[in-house]
Amino acid sequence: MTKIFPNQQPVTVETRQDGTTTISGYAAVFHRAEDPGTQFQLMDNYYERIQPGAFDRALAELQDVRALFNHDPNHVLGRTKSGTLRLSTDSTGLRYDVDLPNTQTAKDLAESVNRGDVSGSSFAFSVNSSGQEIERSEGQTYRNITDANLFDVSVVTYPAYESATSGMRSKENLEEAKQAVSDWEKEHFAESDRVKIRLAQIKLDANCDL
Repeated sequence: MTKIFPNQQPVTVETRQDGTTTISGYAAVFHRAEDPGTQFQLMDNYYERIQPGAFDRALAELQDVRALFNHDPNHVLGRTKSGTLRLSTDSTGLRYDVDLPNTQTAKDLAESVNRGDVSGSSFAFSVNSSGQEIERSEGQTYRNITDANLFDVSVVTYPAYESATSGMRSKENLEEAKQAVSDWEKEHFAESDRVKIRLAQIKLDANCDL
């Protein structure tokens, strides 16, 4: 299942001497224990974190990733296969540099970024079958994503991290995350340890119905 994970590291625009305009930013930020803004709160007591190394396999495999505006496939800004989108990782997270096409949408977007009207980034992904670790501590559940497939990186109007701003996850995303935790717990914990899980699921169901 494809998921969207937003953040709000700064987005910048640069126009080179050859006339190429490039937008750069971080599509994802890696979790840092000292920065609560680098984890995404799905609901009360449930968080997702992108761990360093989560994109190593995807980048090594040269997965064909698009750069979009607001995750809209009608507004393609660049693509790794064509060389107009470049992805890399550093201590902060997953960085993108996209050379904008000569389209009105791209020109308008560059202007909006320069004005500060658009400043967020996001990425669409799926978690590899063995690419997650569930952590439980002091009543909190953390889903640590360690291996993800990439589909797109996007400049977005409404990011949803605190390193971003506010935002929403869809009910479908919440259901997928809930199922992932439930499956992991069944493999690693005895029946007596699952009472807390059921209580957490009751809260999650209530939130999904809002």
